[in-house]
Amino acid sequence: MSSPRSTMSDSIREMYQFSVVDYCMFGGMLILSAACGIYYGFFKRSTNTSSSTSECEDEQDHLPEAGVPAKKPTNTFGSATIDEYLLGSRKLKAFPVAMSLLAGYISGVTILGTPAEIYNFGTQYWLIAVPILLMGVAVCTVYLPVFCSLKLNSSYEYLELRFNPYVRSMASVMFVINQMLFLPMVIYVPALAFNQVTGFNIYVIGAIVCVVCIFYTLLGGIKAVVFTDAWQVVVMFISVVVVVIIGTIALGGPGVIWDRAVEGGRIDFFNFNPSMYERQTFWAVLIGGFFYWTSYNAVNQTMVQRYMSLPNLKTAKFSIYMFVVGTAIFVSVCCYTGLLLYGKYYDCDPATVELVTTSDQLFPHYVMESVGNLRGMPGLFIAGVFGAALSSLSVILNTTSGVLLEDILKGLFRVTPSSLVANIVVRGSVVVLGLAAMGCLFIVDKLDGILIVSATLAAIGNGTTGGIFTLGMLVPWSNTKGALAGGIAGALLSGWISLGSQFASAAGEVVPHKLPVSVDGCIEELITNTTIVNPIYPDESGVFPLYRLSYHWITPIGVTTVVLVGSIVSFLTGPRDLRYIDPELISPVVHRFLPRESFSYFGTANKGPTCVSEEMQTQTNIPVDSSAPYGTAANGQNGRVKARN
Repeated sequence: MSSPRSTMSDSIREMYQFSVVDYCMFGGMLILSAACGIYYGFFKRSTNTSSSTSECEDEQDHLPEAGVPAKKPTNTFGSATIDEYLLGSRKLKAFPVAMSLLAGYISGVTILGTPAEIYNFGTQYWLIAVPILLMGVAVCTVYLPVFCSLKLNSSYEYLELRFNPYVRSMASVMFVINQMLFLPMVIYVPALAFNQVTGFNIYVIGAIVCVVCIFYTLLGGIKAVVFTDAWQVVVMFISVVVVVIIGTIALGGPGVIWDRAVEGGRIDFFNFNPSMYERQTFWAVLIGGFFYWTSYNAVNQTMVQRYMSLPNLKTAKFSIYMFVVGTAIFVSVCCYTGLLLYGKYYDCDPATVELVTTSDQLFPHYVMESVGNLRGMPGLFIAGVFGAALSSLSVILNTTSGVLLEDILKGLFRVTPSSLVANIVVRGSVVVLGLAAMGCLFIVDKLDGILIVSATLAAIGNGTTGGIFTLGMLVPWSNTKGALAGGIAGALLSGWISLGSQFASAAGEVVPHKLPVSVDGCIEELITNTTIVNPIYPDESGVFPLYRLSYHWITPIGVTTVVLVGSIVSFLTGPRDLRYIDPELISPVVHRFLPRESFSYFGTANKGPTCVSEEMQTQTNIPVDSSAPYGTAANGQNGRVKARN
């Protein structure tokens, strides 16, 4: 016999079932996504087979020889070249890329996890909007000019130029593993929401999501990914905002929500507790959030690939600024949604009476209970969550396939495949990764707390790779031995903390201290045969201190460990002679501290004639003789250093 609470949950679902309109909205989102792949794979292909990997290459390199007709693309499947498939021939526009960056990062994890975080732990996490904005300044000032000047296909190529192939391989392998761990979680989130509002099997709907995403990513490449993301983020934003507006009006306005949140102890923006063990504090969110967001957005290939799809540094900066402002706004909306949920359930917590089994089901449950009677609203919400998931999934598939080609096959194994083989490797990787994600879906089903799990997994890779790139760009004297030692130390320490925390949490030794909830307003049917007790938290004093740390501190510890260990080992093993380093490999903010002799080597690290962009020249103050051909540097090497127009 079913329990009363199960009966009530089923009654809510039966009362507000998906209508034909809802299914049409959800199905339309999937069809439009697949159509983008077909459009950019077959009808919007580039007819130019040149890779256009560098704006400053001599023009004659791209001109056909006299009497010889230009080659026509022979590939009839999807994008004409690998450069078009992975980078859109570096001709994409700022706004679509900004929306793609937003859609790719703001996944279903954010839509479902952030409101639950605010509901359970208060508004301190809302402060994350500040480090997001600061991250944009750091990325555009410190890291982006280096990537734009080098014009690399993969961010990890930088590590080979700055250090050696082993450092590049370590970072790229870590990236692939991290993305493979995150893939099934991206699929699980929308499947969970769909199951909550329809009762549809999680594994079946997860498979449908994967197949659609594999299809349009396989055909259209980065162009399909970017432009699909652009309209998906609109659906995603509208779906959440409409639900929030309707919910706010239904409860009597923001004032009522705020008063209930204050009474329930949810409002806390300035918790200055210096303890690193507390989950959300002012310092943890501000410092940890800045390190986490900067490490990810500055050097992670999923982000850098789209920066590199833009034509120049100015356009890339503009796109990033739009991205960070949009992200801060959207995260703030999700945080307000958490207050809305508490305003609705302040006297009848759904988790306590088991109407939901995990905190991440709170928002879908609210949608069905509060606006499920409005035809099309559940469908719009689910379309938004699925759009967010498809965006993240497609970006990961496209980017990881590129890393497998550029960094693993070419970089690690030193294989130079033909164009046909490269196409097979990239597209085959998309299929294999998508199918592997489906196979791992059952693992995520056993995990609770999507937000912290995803952040913890990403922190291991982000902290280590972010630290290595920071060491290379901001510590000019660092050498290969220092980078390897720092990278290994950072990965081991952050991995140790992360895995130890997960094991301690699974054993019940460390339990997040949630804010109190109430069931005083629940109807009698829900609390019948339910024993309401105050939560009892274990004594954590005996737990190893590192396992008790807030997840916010994992990335700062990883980055700091890499930089400190790398710098010390570099000094002990013989620091690099700064007179002979290529300044193009160092961030412009450090150029003023480099010896003047080093600028004679500008551009020599990258193979082939390398040039200095106008933006890079402005920041580096490289002396240029305007009377010399191509703006040759005053102490340059016979015109190898050229200025781009």
